[in-house]
Amino acid sequence: MNQLLTKIILFFLIASYFLLLTACTTYGSAAMTGVEAFYDRHSLQKKFDDNVTTFNIYNDLYVNSKQFTGTHIGITTFNDSVLILGQIPDKKRQLEIEQIAKKYAKNRDIYNYTELASPSSMLVQASDSWITAKIKAHLIAINDVDPSKIKVITENGIVYLLGIVPHEQANIAAQVAKETMGVQDVIKLFSYVTISKV
Repeated sequence: MNQLLTKIILFFLIASYFLLLTACTTYGSAAMTGVEAFYDRHSLQKKFDDNVTTFNIYNDLYVNSKQFTGTHIGITTFNDSVLILGQIPDKKRQLEIEQIAKKYAKNRDIYNYTELASPSSMLVQASDSWITAKIKAHLIAINDVDPSKIKVITENGIVYLLGIVPHEQANIAAQVAKETMGVQDVIKLFSYVTISKV
């Protein structure tokens, strides 16, 4: 029954994606050049692939198996990276989760920052969400940063930054995170773009 439900959810995710893609290209094509339409479609495809990867890992962890009961795990797939955060009570499962991620990560880098600990409290998780929201709001307000290219995740007061950005934007984002109240540390997992003038 669980596998059937999973397949139904995945089907609706895929169907929704193609409906959204059709709508975007149909109604937005008048205002787009061919190049812009290509990159818009490419971006949507990347986001869809990221969501499917995350979904498949979660499915293996909590639907197809019961071995990760009693853990608190967050999976984030963004561009070329899969980030695994949370608390796992034992080393064996901490290593096993990487093997599960590798099944679906394709050529993406896998970052396993899980802790050997009991699941964090709801209060800590709420605080983490609030920190992430504040950082995102600050990044949106900065003209020199494209917030759509930067993923912000907070776990136990530690902020993780992912994305493919120029060094300058990465440094600005890291500085914003460091100056945000409640942040204990900032870990940059960026891939860098170098822009040169011809």
